[in-house]
Amino acid sequence: MTLVLVIVAASFSAIHLLEYLSYYARVAGHLAGKPVTGYAIQNATNTITRFFYLVLMPLLGFLVDRGIDAPRYIALGLIALAGAACASLLVYFLRFRCIELLYRIVAGQGQRGQAEQSVLALRKAVRGGGPAPARIALLSCIVFTCYALGVLVAYLFALVFHDYRTTISQLSGVVNGCATVLLTFVLEPRIAKIVDHHAGSDVYAAVQSLLHGRLVAVGIVAPVLFFSIGYGLV
Repeated sequence: MTLVLVIVAASFSAIHLLEYLSYYARVAGHLAGKPVTGYAIQNATNTITRFFYLVLMPLLGFLVDRGIDAPRYIALGLIALAGAACASLLVYFLRFRCIELLYRIVAGQGQRGQAEQSVLALRKAVRGGGPAPARIALLSCIVFTCYALGVLVAYLFALVFHDYRTTISQLSGVVNGCATVLLTFVLEPRIAKIVDHHAGSDVYAAVQSLLHGRLVAVGIVAPVLFFSIGYGLV
């Protein structure tokens, strides 16, 4: 069972690392003059993370069926959230290198010099730019709190109310569906409008605002809520 616990935590962390990284493709695409390609790379990356969910969810179901004790499951969830937060922080601290790499992918590998110049110009523009949109950060925090908790909390309830585990485990889709609606119809259009009509530093600021909200959600809000819900149930 120990191996299963490790795979669950690693898969959850990998999902958040890749999805956090994918948003910088929007910035790279805008800098390279190919915003649609950048958006396509983001979507392709998010599709790859679905494979990690294909690993994650059956293993969580296996743990519930094997009757893992609730405190151990809560510890697993907190470790998975901590791993996701650390993976996201790693990308955050390496964000300009990530943007440069993604620029070269979007524009072609022969664009190394242009990528370095564009990212250097972006760094200078960001230093003198205005504040990031606070509303985007707030919406992002709400959306990604739902994403981070949807699967973990659903299987926690399935573990505690074992007789209804199959029904309850399906609730993760409901929570994630609500988050998807907010992301698709409220948050993403705001980012897309900025990408279409603003300079690179503004696009970067909007994406950073979204990612700041996501980081707060995964690193602070979700663990606090998960811990509170978990020990409220047990």
